Amino acid sequence: MNPYDSLPQDPLLRILSIMTILRSPQGCPWDREQTHKSLKAKLIEECYELIEAIDSEDMASMKEELGDILLHVFFHAQIAQEEGNFSFLEVLDALCTKLIRRHPHVFGTESATTTDEVHKHWEKIKKVEKPHRESLFDGIPSLLPPLLKAIKLQSRASKMHLDWTSPEGPLLKMEEELQEIKDAYKEKDLEKIKKEIGDLIFSAINFTRLLGIDPEEAIKASLLTFEKRCRFVEKELKDKANPVSPEELDKLWERAKEEYS
Repeated sequence: MNPYDSLPQDPLLRILSIMTILRSPQGCPWDREQTHKSLKAKLIEECYELIEAIDSEDMASMKEELGDILLHVFFHAQIAQEEGNFSFLEVLDALCTKLIRRHPHVFGTESATTTDEVHKHWEKIKKVEKPHRESLFDGIPSLLPPLLKAIKLQSRASKMHLDWTSPEGPLLKMEEELQEIKDAYKEKDLEKIKKEIGDLIFSAINFTRLLGIDPEEAIKASLLTFEKRCRFVEKELKDKANPVSPEELDKLWERAKEEYS
C-alpha cells in the first residue's frame, strides 16, 4: 500500500504524518540523517529567500518560502519528539500561551492604546519570564549579524540614557573616526586601522538609527546599485573586440553611474 493513500485530508495532520513517514525506516535516507545542527544553515538560507520574496513583492514565491520555513519547524519538532524532548503540538501550545501572556491588554485586564504602552507591558512581562537575566544586555543572540547586533546594543544602551541626543553627535564621531583611520593608515598599523574602521561603522549605524533609517536596507540599496553598474559595464565590454584602456573603463563606469544613479 502506498503511504500516500493513507494520509489525512486535514493539512496539519497530513504534514505531521508526512514528517513521521519521511523519518521512519521506510522513509527517506536523507531525512533520517538530519539533525538539529545539520539543518541550521538551510534554515538561514530559507529565511533569506523569504526576505527576498517579500522585498520583490512576489506573493507566489512568498507562499512557497513560508512553506519551506514551516517545513523546518515541523522537521525540528519531529526530531525533538523522536528524542523525547517535545512535540509539534507542544510547540503550538507554548506559542499560544506566550501570545496570551504577552497581550494582557487584549486577553486580560490591562490597558494599552499605543505601541509605547504595549512595549512597556512587554518589558515587564519579559522580566517575569526571564528572571535569570541580570543585565539589560542579556538575551541578545551572540550569532546575530553584526549590523543587527549593533542596533540591538545601541537600543538597549539608549534605555540607560547612554545615547546621543541628536544625529549630529554620531555624525561628528564619524568625522573623528575617519581622521583616526587616516592617521592609522599613515602609520601602516593594520590592527589599528581595523579597530578604527569598526568604530566608524558603529558610529554610522548610530547615525542611521537616530534618523530612523535601517542600515541593513541602506547597504542593501548600495549593493544593488553597485551590482547594476557592474553588470552594465560587463555588458558593454562584451560588445568590444579588444581590451579597453583604464581611461575607457572609467568612461564606461561614469555612464553606468548616470544609468543607475
